[in-house]
Amino acid sequence: MKNDVDLRKAYSLLHPRPVVLICTQDRNGKINVMSCSWITPVSDEPPLIAVSLWTKGYTHNIIDETKEFTVNIPSSKLVKQVWLAGTKSGRKVDKTKILGLKFTGSKTVSPPAIEECVGVLECKVKERIMLNEQVLYIAEIQRACAEENLFKNDIWIDEANILLHTGGKIFSTPKSVKELE
Repeated sequence: MKNDVDLRKAYSLLHPRPVVLICTQDRNGKINVMSCSWITPVSDEPPLIAVSLWTKGYTHNIIDETKEFTVNIPSSKLVKQVWLAGTKSGRKVDKTKILGLKFTGSKTVSPPAIEECVGVLECKVKERIMLNEQVLYIAEIQRACAEENLFKNDIWIDEANILLHTGGKIFSTPKSVKELE
């Protein structure tokens, strides 16, 4: 028997899902980092992703201004930083100081990548769609990088320990990667 789920929480049925750190940089050079699990690929050719952000969020304002960002893929080692990046506002706090992460220059966009993350996507916004209190950004991936010893044959291996957001303060990692024969 299946129980009804509150429709305002129906999205939780789609969890756990990868959580990423989105890096933005405003026109004055200020870097901001936010956690996000409402992100998904939407096209191979060209390579497009969709990111849903709250309209009252600081990251949304910067992306509207600059039209670019990086998507940084953390391992489970960064769970505390992911939690902080998702619970503090960049309007009030300089997250680059409280997160203790190292930033490295990107090749195709202004916002930096996060050195400690196992992968990064450099993205430019192609479309912006208003959806109630959210904005859905469709962005084209300009460059994609992954730690070579953790990303093999186009998949993350077990040792990558890609961080998944299960809900609230609960995070997990995939138990194992299995190939069907």
